[in-house]
Amino acid sequence: AGPGEFLYPRGIDLDADGSVLVVDKSGRIQRLTGAGQCLGTIRLPQSEAGQPTGMSVHPDGRLFVADTHYHRVAIFSREGDALGAFGRYGQEDGCFIYPTDVAFAPDGRVFVSEYGGNDRISVFTSEGNFLFSFGTAGAGMGQFSRPAALCLDHARGRLYVADACNHRIAIYDLDGRLSGYLGAAGCGPGQLRYPYGLSLLKDGSIVVCEFGNNRIQLFSPAGKSLAVYGRAGRQLGELANPWAVAVDARRRAFVVDAGNNRIQVWQL
Repeated sequence: AGPGEFLYPRGIDLDADGSVLVVDKSGRIQRLTGAGQCLGTIRLPQSEAGQPTGMSVHPDGRLFVADTHYHRVAIFSREGDALGAFGRYGQEDGCFIYPTDVAFAPDGRVFVSEYGGNDRISVFTSEGNFLFSFGTAGAGMGQFSRPAALCLDHARGRLYVADACNHRIAIYDLDGRLSGYLGAAGCGPGQLRYPYGLSLLKDGSIVVCEFGNNRIQLFSPAGKSLAVYGRAGRQLGELANPWAVAVDARRRAFVVDAGNNRIQVWQL
């Protein structure tokens, strides 16, 4: 639980200054250099019921945290000050059961994924006012089973959703219309087992973190598997239940190697 150490990390994002933000089960968010030196810590105001699984840095520097077990999105300043929150427990519009991740559209809208019965994506204004939602629980077209992560391709107008327990990545436009899927259940190239994390490269390639296959996999924008990295284990280059991934402009993938209590950095 010390600086630069982790107790089962689960969420990650990169700030514009190159620092790495990591949340773990100790109820804190650490800001670290790319080499792992701790620069500071944000203590979550509540963590007894459970800890967040996802977070995203807004273009203006604010940190939006999917405070999963408190059924809300909490917002912090770059300095770590609490700025507010939106959402509450429930199934009505604007409510959450277990929110998992946050992503931002170019027009300022905020997308939030959740599971636990709602299994949907809700869309809010930048002030946290509800606009609309899409998706229901299930395994059919347009349904989700534990949507675990989001990423947006602004250039292509796409929203990617890690539909974890359906072992696929759903592709939507930014108005919530389904356009297709990539991946299917399995262990081979192009197949997925419990995709929990997503990140995007500048060329539009999608990096998928697979909790179940203990690896990360790179897909083209057309959905072709381009590369697979990692395998199960405890050594360098091996992963144990990775939860999330964030990629910088140098194509370095920072992988949340949760079961090994570390972040591994891969050059893609």
